[in-house]
Amino acid sequence: MTTPATATLAHGPRLRLALEPVALALLLAAVTSQWGRLEDWRAGLGSFQMLAAVAFVAYLLAVGRRAQWRLLPRGGAFVVLVAFTLRMGVLPVTPTLSDDVYRYAWEGRVLAAGENPWALPPDSPALAALRDDEVHPRINHPHLAAIYPPFTIAGFALVAQASYTLLAFKGWVLLHDLALCILLAVWCAARGRSAWDSLVYAWNPLVVAEYAGSGHFDPTALFWFAAALFWAETRPRRSATSGLAAVMGKLVALPAWPFLVRHWPTRVRWGASALLAVGLAGYLALTWGPHSGFAAFASTWRHNEALFGPLAALTGDRTARIVVAFALLALLVVLLKRGVPTLDGVRTMMRTGLLLGPVVHPWYLGWVLVLEPHRPSWPWLLLSGTVLLSYGVGAPPAEGGAWHPGPIVRLVEYGVPVLLAIVLHLLRLRERRVRTPH
Repeated sequence: MTTPATATLAHGPRLRLALEPVALALLLAAVTSQWGRLEDWRAGLGSFQMLAAVAFVAYLLAVGRRAQWRLLPRGGAFVVLVAFTLRMGVLPVTPTLSDDVYRYAWEGRVLAAGENPWALPPDSPALAALRDDEVHPRINHPHLAAIYPPFTIAGFALVAQASYTLLAFKGWVLLHDLALCILLAVWCAARGRSAWDSLVYAWNPLVVAEYAGSGHFDPTALFWFAAALFWAETRPRRSATSGLAAVMGKLVALPAWPFLVRHWPTRVRWGASALLAVGLAGYLALTWGPHSGFAAFASTWRHNEALFGPLAALTGDRTARIVVAFALLALLVVLLKRGVPTLDGVRTMMRTGLLLGPVVHPWYLGWVLVLEPHRPSWPWLLLSGTVLLSYGVGAPPAEGGAWHPGPIVRLVEYGVPVLLAIVLHLLRLRERRVRTPH
């Protein structure tokens, strides 16, 4: 029989264990609330980055301890509740590190008005009647037409019709991001792991800052991307529909398609692929023209690149883009031929695309982080913190406007995670030698 004294001893360790996630969640919430009090993240970049450093320490501790928390009940609900709290702390912030949300609002308004945002750039005289004093003057690259695929801009149009405010557009992103956190918790539990694993994405400070804070729309495609993978083996029609929504939300989801179709019946596979081909052809037709944002992005844009910089220095920018495209295609073929599991294959494609790509904005890391709950990589989680150096180091750039980090900054940004990867690899080799009998 258990006495009250022994029961207290038995429950003591569990109580101490339960206090760990609560304490770390409170620390993360305290940081995000301070972010919410900063009037201008760009002007206060040093404070923003110092707070981010504190948040990442708490976050990495949570990632490291999550396996021990499996014994605690209702892990998924707690993870999502904390994710909601963190995001609400920064939702009211006016974005200053990026002005992309102003373009989202504008393009939604243009489409809602029955005009074509893929043909008419924001500075087109034909759209003069739609201009306002809050959004239009802050649109980046006003000479370029829309780059985003139709599914995304259709969502912007719905929001614009309901409420043409920055808060509404950020709320639209927030809803998708929270739905994604719930999906990840369910997915992690369904794979026989633990819903606690979903905090690897849900509590990541970069995710909170870039999506709920700066309002980047990626979760509106990331949710469908994760749903397509989640349903790939059990609900092929749902998976195919979600896959279509993901690709037509953001083209970066396209490399997942060849892995997904392997799980679908023949009719679903060919029907969905035909619809995708029509959708991509329609998108290219929409963006074809002298003001094409897609053409400008694909042919000339560079920012915060990792391996693309040295490659372009050796071969030239245009040749480097061609080499990268063929390298990614070759990698895809190799992964498929070897029968690499879907999650591993998609993760490899996303990571390689980021490392080889000519543009690496901080919010692009979400496409890697969304898969990390299943098998987190400490170097990639560290990169999600060091990537914030691409905004500047401790203070906003003196020249104002867009700032492109130089080679020294990028060496630190990418080099520190690479160094960690090397150290971890050496430690694994050493452990393997110790375990292997001579």
